[in-house]
Amino acid sequence: MKNTIRVFISVLCLSLIAACSKDDPTPTPPPTPLVSDLIKKVWSASNIQWDGNVQYDKTASSNLIAGYAQFKLDLASSSSASLTEYDGNKFTGTYSLSSDNKTLTLSSLKTSDGTEPTGTGGTLAFTISGVPTASSLVIESTTAYVKASNKKIRLSLVNP
Repeated sequence: MKNTIRVFISVLCLSLIAACSKDDPTPTPPPTPLVSDLIKKVWSASNIQWDGNVQYDKTASSNLIAGYAQFKLDLASSSSASLTEYDGNKFTGTYSLSSDNKTLTLSSLKTSDGTEPTGTGGTLAFTISGVPTASSLVIESTTAYVKASNKKIRLSLVNP
């Protein structure tokens, strides 16, 4: 009888240990979001620089170009773009992302009366700096921009 109880208790203990020691499968990390999905938002200005000189900082009490408070880059649609510049002009057109995800090109930009952004032929190209996140995007103009006193611009953008 004693042996039967010992065997029963031993089997019971082994069963409990075996039930508790099962290896959990390693969780699969979520897939890395695509750059094309990360930029598909409405962006506003956080920090704007012209040739390295800060023109606008969202956290500052005063700015050289306060109009950047109304700046908006709307890439929420799959290929349509809307750009509201610091001077209040709103342009609509299309956008594309290069195959290496490093260049963002805004094309066919025009106001409702057909005016293009000064000196651009309706096209603005930007290099994407670093990796965009769900809430930040940093882009730099590939060429000097007339509206920025013929300087390259760096736009640190945020969403929302």
